[in-house]
Amino acid sequence: MAPKVLASWRARAAVEAPSHMRTHPRELTVLLLAALVQEREITDALVELLIATVHRIKARADSKVTKELINAFKRVTGKENILFKVADAALGQPDDSVRQVIFPAVSGGEQTLRDLVHEFTTKGPAYRTTVQTTLRASYTNHYRRGLIALLDTLEFKSNNTAFQPVIEALKLIRRYAKAGNTTYYPRGEVVPEHRGTAGEWEDLVFKNDKRGRRRVVRMVYEIVTFQALREALRCKEIWVVGAHSFRDPEEDLPKDFAARRVENYAELRKPLNPRDFIAELKAEMRAELEALDTALPKLDWLTISERKSGAIKLTKIGPADEPRNLRRIKNEVSRRWGSVPLIDMLKEAVLRTGCA
Repeated sequence: MAPKVLASWRARAAVEAPSHMRTHPRELTVLLLAALVQEREITDALVELLIATVHRIKARADSKVTKELINAFKRVTGKENILFKVADAALGQPDDSVRQVIFPAVSGGEQTLRDLVHEFTTKGPAYRTTVQTTLRASYTNHYRRGLIALLDTLEFKSNNTAFQPVIEALKLIRRYAKAGNTTYYPRGEVVPEHRGTAGEWEDLVFKNDKRGRRRVVRMVYEIVTFQALREALRCKEIWVVGAHSFRDPEEDLPKDFAARRVENYAELRKPLNPRDFIAELKAEMRAELEALDTALPKLDWLTISERKSGAIKLTKIGPADEPRNLRRIKNEVSRRWGSVPLIDMLKEAVLRTGCA
């Protein structure tokens, strides 16, 4: 059957309750159920669960640390005056104790200096390190078990050699998934380095043990590998066996695409030579950028100037009038079904027709 026909049957079966499904003739019931299970949505749902879980770990760590820092953070004003007063008091009475000389010289005393130190430590690398530490604890104590289970269920592949280290890293994680509280991977074990192990996580992934040897921290390595997997899945650089939305990108092309390459490129109106394609793309981008550069100064609702809050400033747009068709739809829905949220109608329409 054509994929679109199967998709329409599956959408119909997905929104029907089991009691409604039983009222159909047997042939129709079997057909709808077959379309429901034939579509590879279970594997897709598991992949989406993995992607959402990895994102949730990072988002919750950011939110938790930010909330804690905002509650504790007090911006200290007049830092230059504080520094001058501290220096003047210290030089005036160099032999007396800090509590007797320095604290009285500053408005707010000891607490102001504590707030000043706290403001400094909550900026820059300290904040990032706190988020990473919180993320690591959340992953180890709660999310790891579910992600490892998904790793055992799904089979990942990649057609891009640049992402093969991530595939090898996933195999390594599976081998040592039940290694207990082992901090480092054993010496002599080949630990693939990928784009996730570099950058801001590098200092946490690689640590020196008590003997000064460079080792890989197992739990942190798992975190960065799952993050790299998430990004690769979203752009289809890594695909999943048995999935539909996350299937092998090669399946997106017709089976005879290579044999009919010239004909297919002609229908797409694209050149066979990649250099010609790149040249056309660059020319199009230059033309659009020049058009943007020409149009921006003429817009009365936009100003561009040097300011600390941002170079681009847009004037506020007033509320738009409600479209007449929307009002008519609301009235018709109310006439037919009474008080039903419009979002529910839209959801059912999407499920039944696949219009999204």
